[in-house]
Amino acid sequence: MKDCFYCGSPVEDGTDRCPYCGAHQKAYRMILASSNQAYNEGLARARRHDLSGAMICLSRALRYNKRHTDARNLLGLVYMEFGEPVLALREWVISKNFCPEENEADRYLDMVQRKSGMFDRIDSATKKFNQAIAYCQDGNYDLARIQLKRVLSTNPKMVRAHQLLALLDIREGKYTEANRSLAAASRIDSNNALTTSYQQEVRQHLTQARKNNKKKKTPQSHVVDFTDGNDTVRMPRQTFIEALDNSKSGLFNILIGGVIGVLVCVFLVMPTMKQRANSDAASALVSANSQAASSQSNANSLKEQVESLQKKLDKYEGQADVKGSYEQLITAENALKEKDNETASTALAKVNKTLLDDNGKAIYEEIGKSVDAQVMKDKYQEGREKMASGDYAGAIDAFKAVVKIDDTYENGDALYRLAESYEKNGDTDKAIKYYTKVADDYSSFYKGRNSAKKVEQLKAATEDTEDTEDTQR
Repeated sequence: MKDCFYCGSPVEDGTDRCPYCGAHQKAYRMILASSNQAYNEGLARARRHDLSGAMICLSRALRYNKRHTDARNLLGLVYMEFGEPVLALREWVISKNFCPEENEADRYLDMVQRKSGMFDRIDSATKKFNQAIAYCQDGNYDLARIQLKRVLSTNPKMVRAHQLLALLDIREGKYTEANRSLAAASRIDSNNALTTSYQQEVRQHLTQARKNNKKKKTPQSHVVDFTDGNDTVRMPRQTFIEALDNSKSGLFNILIGGVIGVLVCVFLVMPTMKQRANSDAASALVSANSQAASSQSNANSLKEQVESLQKKLDKYEGQADVKGSYEQLITAENALKEKDNETASTALAKVNKTLLDDNGKAIYEEIGKSVDAQVMKDKYQEGREKMASGDYAGAIDAFKAVVKIDDTYENGDALYRLAESYEKNGDTDKAIKYYTKVADDYSSFYKGRNSAKKVEQLKAATEDTEDTEDTQR
C-alpha cells in the first residue's frame, strides 16, 4: 500500500485511482518504477567502478523521483570517490532534508566532519586546480604542472586533475607519463569518456614510437680475431686513425676528445642545468606567490581591530562551510513556502553565496526575489494604513523599506506616498527631494505633474517663511 501522490491518502496496490481524490496512480507507479530501475543500474555501474555511468543513471533516478534518498546518498558517495566532495556534501544535505530520521546521510556527514581540516583541504585543492587552469590559459605550463601535482597530493582522486596533467604531458610529447596519469584516472573511473579518448591518442603515439625503434639497426663493430699460442684474441679492425703515426694519432685523439667534451657540455649538460634552473625558479615563484598572499592576508588581519573582527564573526557565524550554507538555503525555501518571510530572510542572510554551485545560486536568487516581493507588498500595505490613521512617521518607515528595495514599485506610487508622508510630517526638505524624483521619473503621469506642482508650492512656502523670519528680525 502506498500513499497518493496528490492528497497523501493510502491507496491499495492494484488500484488505479485514489478513493479519496480520484487521482490516477498508474503513471505515478510507472515513474517510481523507472526511478528504481535507474537506481539499480547506477548501483551496478558503481560496483564496477564505472563512476561516470553511475552518475548518469543516478541523476536520471532523481529526475524521476527527487525524494529517492538511496539514489541521492549513493550519488554523494560516487561524487566523493570521483574527487568532488563539495557535490557529495550537497547531495547528502538535500537527502537529510527530505528524510531527517534514520538516514545514511547523517553518518556520511558526521564522518566528513570528524576528519580534521577536510574542508580546508578541499578549498585549497579547488583553488589550486582553478589556478592551474588559469596558468594553462596564460601559457605557463610549467607552473600549471606544479600546481596540479600539489592538487593530486591533497586530493589524489580528483579525476579532472589527472586528465589535465595528462593533457600537458601529451602537449610536450611525454606519452609515457601521460599514459601513467590516464591509468590513474581510469582506476578511479573506469568508463570516463574523456579519459578513454586521451588513452586512444596516447596509445597511437606509443605504438608508432615502438615501430620506429624497431626500424633502427644497432651498428655492429667490425672485429678481427687472431691466435696467440693457445689463446684467441679478438680486436677491432685497424682504422685510419690507428694507421697514423703514434704522435699524430695521440694529438688527434686529444683534439677529438676536447671537441666531444665541448659538444657534450653544450648539448647535454647546459640544457639539463637550464631546465633544472627553470623548474626550480617556477617552483620558487609558486611558493613565493603563496607566501606573499598569506603574508598580505596576515598583515590585513593584524590591522583590523578586535571589535570589528568580533562583529564579522557574529555576522558570518554558520557560513564557513558548504553544509551550513545549503541547510540555511533549504530552511529559507521551506519558510518561503509557509509564507514566513521573516524566517526566510534571516536564513537567507546566513547563506554564503560563494560556496554554492550554479543550481544553488539560482535558488538563492529566486528566494531573494520572492522575499523582497512579499516584503514590499506587506510594507506598502502597512504604509497606506499608517497614512490613513495619521501615523505619518510610521508610514515613512514603511514606504522607505519599499523604496529601498525598488523605487519603481507600483509604478512609482510608493515613492509618491513617501514624499506625501514627509510633507504631512513636516519634513519639507525630504518631501521636496522625493517629489522631485517622482516629477522627473513620471513626468507623463498625473503623479509626476502633481509632484512638480507640489515642489513649486513647497519651495514657495519655504521662501515665504524665510522672508517672514528676516522681517521679524
